[in-house]
Amino acid sequence: MAKRTKEYDAKAFLKAFEELGSKNGVSREVILDALKEAFKIAVTKKLEDEDRIFIRPTDKVVKKVETKLNDALVRCDIDLEKGTIGIYRQFKVVNDDDIEDDFIEIGLTEAKEKDPNLKIGDYYEEPFDLKTFTQYDVSRFKTAFTQKLSQAEKAALLEIYKSKVHELVTGTVEKADQHGVIVNLGRTSATLYKEDLIGNETFKPGDSIKVYIQDISDSTKSKSDSLIRISRSCPGFLEKLFENEVHEIYDGTVKIEKIARKAGVRSKVCVSSKAENIDPSGACIGQNGNRIQAIVSQLGNARDSKEKIDVITYHDNLGLFLSECLKPGVMLGANIDYENKSAVCITQDGTSGLAIGSKKINLFLTKQLTGLVNLEIKDESEVPDLEYTTVEEFAIQAREEEKRKFREESLKLHNKDNSIKKTVTEETNFTDKDEYEEDYDQLPVEDVVTEKENVETTNEVNEPETKVEETEKVEEPEVKVDPAPKKVVEPIEKAEVRTTTTLESLEKSLEEEKQKEKSKEASKSKKKKDHKENKDAHEENEPKKEVKKMAIYTDEELADFDDELDEEDSAEDEEDYSEYDSDSYYDN
Repeated sequence: MAKRTKEYDAKAFLKAFEELGSKNGVSREVILDALKEAFKIAVTKKLEDEDRIFIRPTDKVVKKVETKLNDALVRCDIDLEKGTIGIYRQFKVVNDDDIEDDFIEIGLTEAKEKDPNLKIGDYYEEPFDLKTFTQYDVSRFKTAFTQKLSQAEKAALLEIYKSKVHELVTGTVEKADQHGVIVNLGRTSATLYKEDLIGNETFKPGDSIKVYIQDISDSTKSKSDSLIRISRSCPGFLEKLFENEVHEIYDGTVKIEKIARKAGVRSKVCVSSKAENIDPSGACIGQNGNRIQAIVSQLGNARDSKEKIDVITYHDNLGLFLSECLKPGVMLGANIDYENKSAVCITQDGTSGLAIGSKKINLFLTKQLTGLVNLEIKDESEVPDLEYTTVEEFAIQAREEEKRKFREESLKLHNKDNSIKKTVTEETNFTDKDEYEEDYDQLPVEDVVTEKENVETTNEVNEPETKVEETEKVEEPEVKVDPAPKKVVEPIEKAEVRTTTTLESLEKSLEEEKQKEKSKEASKSKKKKDHKENKDAHEENEPKKEVKKMAIYTDEELADFDDELDEEDSAEDEEDYSEYDSDSYYDN
């Protein structure tokens, strides 16, 4: 009966720990490992206490020497299904003469007496009775298990929240006081300290609150003593609000380049866009300022002051960027020392105060955005002799820089296209060559030799045939020529063997054809002559019909034509043609 009670207690004990793990979001396997580690630590400490050596006190001053003993070898076996816990102390079996620490080692002779099957290198185990646990030992076990469970809980939380780093999450206020606000995030809680709040905003328990997860710490010894570091005053919080409210930022059409912020007072957000038809600052402000107002309404609940936001256009050119940052002041130019990161900005008379801002807030934010260490803002009348670069000159520099970048990018793309084309061409040629060589190499040696012989034979047979085609221009020869003996050629792939006649027989046939053609032509000409004579005789026998014709020229015109012809003939007779016969005429 007592045995059943003990087994039931073990089951209840393990079940309670399993429920504790599931409550904290820890898996069953992790709880099992934590229990084993906690039992090992508690039993090891107990065995070390029992085996500890105490030094007797003396009158002499003794230098304390800390001696670190080897940890006891302990094995823990836990079965959650059966509800059993088995703990065993282990001793390594060594030779009797090789024992160095009897706290963890046992001689072979002694081990054989307890278990004859043991040999050197094995472990002899002694069961450990948990009934010997004192209250102090139980406290050790509890502390060790709590630490292991905490580490497992952190690992589980890291797995959950690591994908939410640099994101906005919504929590519930658990507690709020003058030191900060404790926010429940669901699986864990995090603390918002005073510097993490926006200005003088206040909260009460139960309020819903948006926070930005900055980082996750794997150590509980941090300042906040919490796993998750959250904030509302960092630039990342403002950036995520812009992403939620401005669709162009969310889809990447407009990009946030930099943010400088003093939470609760003023912030400057630098935006840019590669799309020429989009005004980045206008897209963030919205129609009638509706988008920027929606963002400002989420920046704290302090009644005395609201954080102001300036949306400015980002420029790579430092001079133009300074001109944007110092608005509403009107900058005329600047003297910039790039090496020492310092600059003197010249503003229109009477606008330096606007450029600096109330309590120098504009100057402070401009330094953050530009990275300048020293920045001075002066009216033009204060430094009349100072040489500086005007805003117009900065604009010209920016355009020249854009042209240079465009040329470089175009050149890179051109070189890249050429390299791709060259690579493709080389790969194609190389592949074709390899395929040809592979196909040729795959043929057996006999086939290759046979193919070469067949090709030579085909060429020899085809040579006379070529001559025949050039000579044979007679229309439809009717003479049949006896074919010459055929030369049999073994058929090969893609090769044709044709039979041809000899040259002697061919010439003989051509002569016969010519004689036949001459006889045909003679008979045809005789028939045509007879037909013509018959036709002329027939025309003579027929009576001629008189046709009245109208004269084309008059008698006077005909007489004039005769006179002109006589004059031309006389002129030709008078011309001396002997000069054309001389060689000197043609030499010229």
